[in-house]
Amino acid sequence: MSFLSADKDSIFIYITQSEVRFVMRHKWIWITLVVFAAVTLGIFLILHTDSVDDNKVFSVADLAHKKVGVQIGNTAEGLAKEYGGDSAKIDVQSFKTIYEAVDALRAGEIDAVLCDDWPAKMIAEKHSSLKILDEVFFEESYAGIVAKENAALLNEVNLALAQMKSQGIYDSIFNSFLVGSGDYHYLPKPLNGRALKLATNAEFEPYEFHTSAGYAGIDIEIANYISEYLGRPLQVVDMGFDSIIDAVKNGEVDFGLAALSVNEERKQFVDFTDEYATSKIVILVRSGQGDSILFRLKNYLARKLPW
Repeated sequence: MSFLSADKDSIFIYITQSEVRFVMRHKWIWITLVVFAAVTLGIFLILHTDSVDDNKVFSVADLAHKKVGVQIGNTAEGLAKEYGGDSAKIDVQSFKTIYEAVDALRAGEIDAVLCDDWPAKMIAEKHSSLKILDEVFFEESYAGIVAKENAALLNEVNLALAQMKSQGIYDSIFNSFLVGSGDYHYLPKPLNGRALKLATNAEFEPYEFHTSAGYAGIDIEIANYISEYLGRPLQVVDMGFDSIIDAVKNGEVDFGLAALSVNEERKQFVDFTDEYATSKIVILVRSGQGDSILFRLKNYLARKLPW
């Protein structure tokens, strides 16, 4: 009866207040449901994901008798297999890519990963569950490779590298990718003629990796400069890291750039260009910090679902 005798303004106020109470009540219901779901998901992941052992590697010496991941064909693989002799031998676990080795480390399947320093730094920056030990495993230098019978190409590549350095292009590229002090990228001019085939393994950021726009990285930009210097369009041939030396040696490609370490064993099969970078093989281990809930959920689903 009071509703019928109320004026229009009173009716409007009553309806408006009711709507506000309705909306606010449902808003808190949704917030409560979201919080409940998040807490439930966290508890589920804690109970249903396998625990990972604490880090057991704190120095190079601690690598003895430990499972250590390396990339197939990388210098670290050979060094790890030779390390320690019979008394302190490393249990070397070889993986197709360094990222597969890192996944195994994060899952607790291996104890450490041996990796070149700059890729290792980028990996550690992305994953709080990993860290790099201060002690370095090995120091090395990078260079390109050409077939032994191709002395003319070797000479031209070395001239191109020398010109890059004299013009400051070399430093600009490295500063952009490694130091972060610039945003320089070498963009080659369109070229015609016989392709200059480059063998690489685009799984090794920041030296070579995939982007939505194509191949990128330090080695790719160096290769672009070399191709323009030679007046030949660049053709990138992406392949397994352990296939690069054979591809160059057998003439399937013209040259290789893939953060290739200079060593005596490889010199038996190919010729190295002048060195263009120095690197260190470092030790990646678990940091003791947990991965994000999102990563743990993704990892759990990847292991449990058939696809």
